[in-house]
Amino acid sequence: MENVIYFYDVPSERVLEENIFLNNFFESPFTADEKTYSTVEHYYQCQKFLDPEIQEKVRSASDADSAKKLAHEFEAREDWDSLKDQVMAEALKHKFEQNKDLREKLINTGDATLVEDSPRDPYWGGALPGSENKLGLMLMDLRSKLKEA
Repeated sequence: MENVIYFYDVPSERVLEENIFLNNFFESPFTADEKTYSTVEHYYQCQKFLDPEIQEKVRSASDADSAKKLAHEFEAREDWDSLKDQVMAEALKHKFEQNKDLREKLINTGDATLVEDSPRDPYWGGALPGSENKLGLMLMDLRSKLKEA
């Protein structure tokens, strides 16, 4: 039987409290480009924009959900779809390289398949039929790289 770890921003029947750290909304401050971001979600949403004022509004949002909602009020840069995977990979790298306790927890997931249990996101999540589980795949790739380092 395959070892699967489900994660999301809240515990559920499949998501254990101990695995919420894998979620992008998990408070895990890191610095990138001389700015501190509270969560991966803050960083990801900021990168949708070239306007520094919009970036700063999103970056300083009180929590990840607010950052996401605020970002949806503006039009993303034209090349966003071609950049979003790279931006997510960078954000995850920053989160787990700068937060040693989280890095160890990620490594300690062993060889488990990581699945974001999102009920509505077929791209980043892996819970819906036909979902791509991009976030889970990126975390597993990062885990492999961190183990080698």
